[in-house]
Amino acid sequence: MGVDPAILDQALDAFAAFLRSKRLKATEQRRTLVRAALEQPGHFTAENLHRAMVREGERVSLATVYRGLSLLEEAGLLEGHDFADGLRRYERALDREHHDHMICVDCRAVVEFQNPQIERLQEAVVKEHGFALHDHSLTLFVTCPGWRERKACERRDQWTRRQRANRR
Repeated sequence: MGVDPAILDQALDAFAAFLRSKRLKATEQRRTLVRAALEQPGHFTAENLHRAMVREGERVSLATVYRGLSLLEEAGLLEGHDFADGLRRYERALDREHHDHMICVDCRAVVEFQNPQIERLQEAVVKEHGFALHDHSLTLFVTCPGWRERKACERRDQWTRRQRANRR
């Protein structure tokens, strides 16, 4: 996939400034974690990132990855999501347009979408109540048509196979 080098440089500079503001050190391991996190496609968990880093030969603990992800989220480089399955998922925040999510409760598929009508409606509701919108997140929990009709879901089966393979 590869991250645009300009975006990566911007992220590393922003993270270094954030760490200085917290009186924390910008270690090489933290810089490596930034690079690895920004290389992750789509939504990923701490465990996904840890496995990817270990496969690349990095000696990093899962606890270090969790702490690093928390810092990256606080710094605004990643956006974290809780999709009601007990796992926090992250995605890049720097170069992404606003979007909302649909989560299939059967196969756990994460579908990103944009809808101008929903955006306008949310703004109208906020205004109607006398507020100014600061930020928002919309997550719709949906059911797979395959699961509803056949109690079988190809995406869910593929996801399960990938999870088993990643544990090896």
